[in-house]
Amino acid sequence: MAETSHDQMINKIISLHFGETPRNIQRITIGICNEVYDVSLKNNAVIVRMSHHKKFLMGSHDHIPKFKSLKINVPDILFEDYTCTKLPLVYQIQTKIEGKDLGDVIQTLTDEQLKSLAKEIASIFRKVKTIPASHQYGIVWGGGDNELSDTWTERMKIWIDESHERGIKTGVMNLEMSRIAEDLYNEYKSYFDSVKPQTYYGDICSKNVMILDGKFNGLVDLDGLTQGDPLEAIGRIKLSWYGTHHGKVYTQAIINELGLNEKQKKLVTMYTLLNQISWACENGIQFNQNTKPVVDVAKEKMDRAIIKNIWNELSSS
Repeated sequence: MAETSHDQMINKIISLHFGETPRNIQRITIGICNEVYDVSLKNNAVIVRMSHHKKFLMGSHDHIPKFKSLKINVPDILFEDYTCTKLPLVYQIQTKIEGKDLGDVIQTLTDEQLKSLAKEIASIFRKVKTIPASHQYGIVWGGGDNELSDTWTERMKIWIDESHERGIKTGVMNLEMSRIAEDLYNEYKSYFDSVKPQTYYGDICSKNVMILDGKFNGLVDLDGLTQGDPLEAIGRIKLSWYGTHHGKVYTQAIINELGLNEKQKKLVTMYTLLNQISWACENGIQFNQNTKPVVDVAKEKMDRAIIKNIWNELSSS
């Protein structure tokens, strides 16, 4: 039997839930966990999200109400099914938040728009921090299927080992990158040991922040919340546009809004480097249809240069 395509699956559930045929189906090429589509209907548009793993979409099922209670603009879930009886995948249909991902438009924003956006993002950090965390550390998905450890140090070790395993598999991980990762873990282990778990949304960087007319319009992809150190998420933000004017203005504005001290700023740079090693080692790993099992050599070269630059910044701070 021929494999059912994503378009065929989407046509089936749109007919089931809306009684019509999609006007247009467009793949969203950002993200690696789920298969996500922007689907135009007769009178509006919806987002269809599908996955082989129900924990991701159940994460949005669990977390979206928490964000709504904090008055953060996030999508509504219109329909969802985790039985794999209607499709061979679990799926979720959400309302569409208008706008474009920050990563697609940040270079068009003025410094004042970036600073205004930073106020919104800092406010989200403060709000999400009020969501109670358990005594454990790691990612809280949905339905109790989580990735948690008893210490933040253990999570950092797992993270570094995962990067190393992927990088060795593809050949991206070289001796210098491996040494830097090991040195970071050893140098900051005592700090990792001291971290108390706080709730934060880690994927609030170049994606999932929707911008409309130069302003924040909402968050998407709320599958995972992290319990640990929120400075790690700021490291992701810093990394997303590392070495650019708009990235520097935006990151610095968030740091200022959150009132981080010099020690915390250095920790942000440390997490920036850990994230860069992690992202570099995703090169050549296929996660979904947005990714390919082939190493992008140009990206590999650029990633190594960024690692050196961040390492030099961290060493001199």
